[in-house]
Amino acid sequence: MKQKIKASVPKYLLKILEADLNHFSISKEGLCNEILLKFSLKFRSNYHQEMLFEEKEYMQFSLNKENRKYYEELSKQMEDLSDSEIIREIFLSYAVLPPFLRETHLFREKIVFLNTAQKEYRILKVHTTDGVLEGRVKKIFRDEESDYLMVTLNNSNYFISQIRVIN
Repeated sequence: MKQKIKASVPKYLLKILEADLNHFSISKEGLCNEILLKFSLKFRSNYHQEMLFEEKEYMQFSLNKENRKYYEELSKQMEDLSDSEIIREIFLSYAVLPPFLRETHLFREKIVFLNTAQKEYRILKVHTTDGVLEGRVKKIFRDEESDYLMVTLNNSNYFISQIRVIN
């Protein structure tokens, strides 16, 4: 069973991944495994054909335990494609989206939870960059400057990817 993935990908993709790694504050393996899991059913878009001009570099990451069997099955279904082609297509289908849509796919459960809490006017306990606070979700919106999603809690704005809901 494959544990490490290595694929030649456009530099553009690596730049997007680097920006998201910094913004989301998660590990490369964590982000890559989430992308593999959540975007593998959406690919088959042939974005690699539209990026022929882009220089390529190698991207490497380890599959987490849960994704090993999943990736093996995916590879069997796509036997006409090499590992690099599969990874390139999945990750490019992620990279071509604007930041707030990438975030929506990766953090769907958290966003749905925050949206429900807002509608129900529920008080949440949340760990933020300012520490732990209790409050209500006033609004969820796309930050015009960064293009990532933000949430307003107790009249302060926080990036959704950088908060953790405690209860």
